[in-house]
Amino acid sequence: MTPYNAALIASFLFAISSSALSLPDDRKQAINLSSDRAIYENNQGVYVGNVSMSQGSLKIRADKLTIIESDRKVEKVVAEGSPAYFEQQPRAEEGVVIASAQRIEYSLAQEEILLEKNASITHQGSKISGDRVVYSGRKQMVIADGGTTEKENRVKMTLQPQAIPDSEQPESNKANEASEPTPDNALSGELR
Repeated sequence: MTPYNAALIASFLFAISSSALSLPDDRKQAINLSSDRAIYENNQGVYVGNVSMSQGSLKIRADKLTIIESDRKVEKVVAEGSPAYFEQQPRAEEGVVIASAQRIEYSLAQEEILLEKNASITHQGSKISGDRVVYSGRKQMVIADGGTTEKENRVKMTLQPQAIPDSEQPESNKANEASEPTPDNALSGELR
């Protein structure tokens, strides 16, 4: 792996690993749920059929959603579907993280999301997919595994390069850009 590829992977992993940390106001907002059926008992809510959940920038869609609480605080959210979807904006200036899998487990205290079976996570044009993807905001770590069948046994990644602001571009690049011929001076440069 080249240093450039390692830097791209590191920047992508850093960017998405912070996504378990929501916008500052997300956790202060009410949780809104809708489903075809709901059962709540023993500090656990189970919502079945066309489930939609939102809390600030956090949005989850699933066939079945289980919310596990302790002392009236949400500890874990488990979404199951064909597939289930998770999206959240980690910071105001960043794009939305979009994840899908047949099973998504979001542990709030550990700031960790586990995606299982046909897992995929996308952030700012970069994507990681595999049979199982785990990412932790607290540890700033992503682990992706292929599956056990031949079709699923590979982790796939598409990593977008990070844009370099003009103020950070090396002077040699700026000089080259300035000396490139424009339609007005292209011929005059050749005639001299």
